[in-house]
Amino acid sequence: MKKTKAPEKHQFHDINKFPAETGLLLFGISMSKISNSQSAKKCFEYIEHLVCKIEKPHVGLNFIYSDYLYFNSDEQALALKNKFQALMIAHKNEFQKILNKHKWYVQSAVAFMTWGQFILEAKEFPAYLGKLKKLYETDELFRQYLKKDAIDCGVELTENQKLFFLEEILLIYLVAKGRIALHNDFVQGKEKWKLFCYPGKTLYSEIYLFQINPFKLSNPENKYENSYYDLEEKKIYDFLNIDLKTFTT
Repeated sequence: MKKTKAPEKHQFHDINKFPAETGLLLFGISMSKISNSQSAKKCFEYIEHLVCKIEKPHVGLNFIYSDYLYFNSDEQALALKNKFQALMIAHKNEFQKILNKHKWYVQSAVAFMTWGQFILEAKEFPAYLGKLKKLYETDELFRQYLKKDAIDCGVELTENQKLFFLEEILLIYLVAKGRIALHNDFVQGKEKWKLFCYPGKTLYSEIYLFQINPFKLSNPENKYENSYYDLEEKKIYDFLNIDLKTFTT
């Protein structure tokens, strides 16, 4: 589905330089895009664009494979497990082969984790998800934004799809707010900032979640605690400076 351009007041720009402090870039990998727009080769191209923005060599990269997220479906669990396991292993191996050809990159700066690990490291995830479900039931505007997201993504907003969206945006929110531990041998937990990156524009519901901040979480140490980076358009979104009434994705 072709996206329309944002109004003039929503002109987004690329990042000039990352903060000099230690940081983490987070690449969320969709299983539906792992062989095309998020292939290992394509991911390395994204990295090459971002590397020139690093002032000091204190930045790590974590890939987060969204396998477990896709279990919000009617497909058989075993079939999904076998398919996604093969895709993730192939993607990781191919990316490591590419890194081996570029010896100037620090191998330990790249870490790989699955969505299940992501959830396991989240503090009080079931409680937050339960509250977010209640928010969906009571907040008409939130429901409208999820409907818009479903339309933009070309999917039907079934119960499974609703849970898919809610879980996805919740975990992105929690990591930005410092509520998820992210293991990276190079950074070793010393990161001051984290930035979630993905090829494509953000979701309406995600922007809304950050704007209303229903759980009153704050992580001022993270310069990007309310931000998202579009790897395709090479633009950073500041959620708090977006007017959702006029914003178009």
